[in-house]
Amino acid sequence: MNQYVERLARMVPPPARLSAPPNWPAVERSLGFALPGDYKDLVDRYGPGRFDDFLAVLAPGHPVPRLDLSRGVAEAADTVRAYASSGEALPAPVDNLTAVALTDNGDTVYWLREPGSAPDRWRVTVNGARDFGEWHLFDGCLAHFLVAVLNREWVVPAFADDFPYPDVAPTFTPYGY
Repeated sequence: MNQYVERLARMVPPPARLSAPPNWPAVERSLGFALPGDYKDLVDRYGPGRFDDFLAVLAPGHPVPRLDLSRGVAEAADTVRAYASSGEALPAPVDNLTAVALTDNGDTVYWLREPGSAPDRWRVTVNGARDFGEWHLFDGCLAHFLVAVLNREWVVPAFADDFPYPDVAPTFTPYGY
């Protein structure tokens, strides 16, 4: 288990009941690329849901179509292509930006898939729904990003000011509850 997923689980208790974990080899085949280990550990541990009722990690087979990993990746790729064609400066080539999480405000968290880099070395970048030209780079994996954001060790300017909820322990709400 990834150290940051373990740390996150101590901060934000995962749900007691989970469905079966995804068939990761099949998911990776359908996407056409391998996924980071911390992401797979995170989805296996938490399943579909939202952190502090605001941030949802895309998950394979999510019952909400826009939060399904395959569909979310495809939709976000279309959005990034539109940004690029409008002349927006991107932090990486279009094919190297892959959506991994969304907020209720329409902000998108992307993996920065760097050529030649193993998936476990991918960093995270955020593009806000209201600050299209600004990209906020986090030098760490998705689970590290979640720990840093939920601890308020790293504040994402694009996110709502009250995320995570101030003076309250962060929560995770599984989908359907």
